Amino acid sequence: MAKVAAVKFGEIQMPRVYLAGEIEIKEGNFCVVPDPKGEAVGFVASVESHTCPMAEQCDHFPRIIRLATEDEIAKWRTLKAREREAILICKRKVEEHGLPMKISTVEIDDAHNKVVFHFTADKRVDFRALVRDLAATLHARIELWQIGVRDEAKIIDGFGICGGRLCCAGFFREFKAISIRMAKNQDIALAPSKLSGCCGRLMCCLAYEEPAYVEMAQGVPPVGALVRTDLSEGIVVDRNILRQTVQIMDRDDNLHTVMVAEIREVVELRDRKGRKIKRLQDLEQEAEAKEISPADVPPDDEATAE
Repeated sequence: MAKVAAVKFGEIQMPRVYLAGEIEIKEGNFCVVPDPKGEAVGFVASVESHTCPMAEQCDHFPRIIRLATEDEIAKWRTLKAREREAILICKRKVEEHGLPMKISTVEIDDAHNKVVFHFTADKRVDFRALVRDLAATLHARIELWQIGVRDEAKIIDGFGICGGRLCCAGFFREFKAISIRMAKNQDIALAPSKLSGCCGRLMCCLAYEEPAYVEMAQGVPPVGALVRTDLSEGIVVDRNILRQTVQIMDRDDNLHTVMVAEIREVVELRDRKGRKIKRLQDLEQEAEAKEISPADVPPDDEATAE
């Protein structure tokens, strides 16, 4: 069993997990971990034992380098206090200048005497006067970077409605285009509360299973299609792509669950106004309006037969 530690680098970010190895570490300790810019100091939020026997051998899993020294801890505390002060100053200056922007995070680079603020906004913002004001107040070179709401969620981190950590912060390397068509292809209810992530955009996980759903749905009749089996016929009112079943409504408005493999004929029909026919009675009324029998009603361009 491997010992892992959840390390936090700030107050608003979620902790990241690192292998502790042979280092004796406990909750509340400060440690040094690898960082894209070199090394970073963080404090241990929790320590647990990982049940995977192969976790210790994972080369791609980050490891704690060592415990932080008292000097490093003091510098870390001072840096975080300066960051809190800087972001409060920036938010106050944004209000004074009346700019439509939301400050997300701040990074202080003492090596280059630079302070970088990340913000979100609905449109382009002219912040030149704000930069001059901040530079005079903080006595440093100021950079303001506009990021998207998805990038903000990735930086701040958190948990999704599934209970797991946000995918963008956990393992995503780049964002992919997500469309409402992906939800429709999976027959997911188009409720904004169910489809939107913490960032307010469509959830990235909609793209995970969409190719498999598209492939499996090729032989499943769409809702509104007329299907016939050896024992019954009716209009499809619901379908389950994973189970390969459809629910049909017969002439007496009774519901039946039918396996896709049992269907011998599929015909998708529409009325004269182009609307899908939802009941067999509607099909008969449409046929009577045309003065022909239901059996003579031809399928439309999208009709398929199996």
